[in-house]
Amino acid sequence: MNFKWPCALFMSSLLLIVISVKGHAQQPNKTTLKIKPVVCMVKSIGQVCEMTIAVDWTIPSAQDVCLYKDNAPLQCWKNQRKARTNISIAISEDMSFSLRNENMHVLAEQKVKINAAASRKYRRKLKSDWSFF
Repeated sequence: MNFKWPCALFMSSLLLIVISVKGHAQQPNKTTLKIKPVVCMVKSIGQVCEMTIAVDWTIPSAQDVCLYKDNAPLQCWKNQRKARTNISIAISEDMSFSLRNENMHVLAEQKVKINAAASRKYRRKLKSDWSFF
C-alpha cells in the first residue's frame, strides 16, 4: 500500500509536465495570412471583379510589413505583430497577395481566384452544326 502513493504522485507530476510542454509548443510561431473570400464570381471571363476582402495576418515578432497585390502595395503597418482589416479591390484575373517586410522578403502569400458563371471554355453547343432535316 505504501508503494502506490509515490507511484501515483510521480505519474501525476509527469502528466502535468507533459501538458505544460504541449501547451507551450502550440503557441503560434509562424506567419499566417488569411484572405476571405478567396474566389470572386463574375458573369463572364474578362470582367472586372470588385469586392471587399477581409485580411487577417499574424507574424511571430513585431515589424514593419506591407500587403502587396502582385508588386503594388495596398496597405502598410508599422511595428505590428498582427492585424485585421477590410480592403476594397478590383481584379480581372487571378491575383496573388503577399505580406512582405521592409526588406521586400515575402512572409506569406495567398491567391484570390476568379470564376466565371458562363465560361466559354466549357460551354457546349445546344444543337449540332449539321442536320438531315
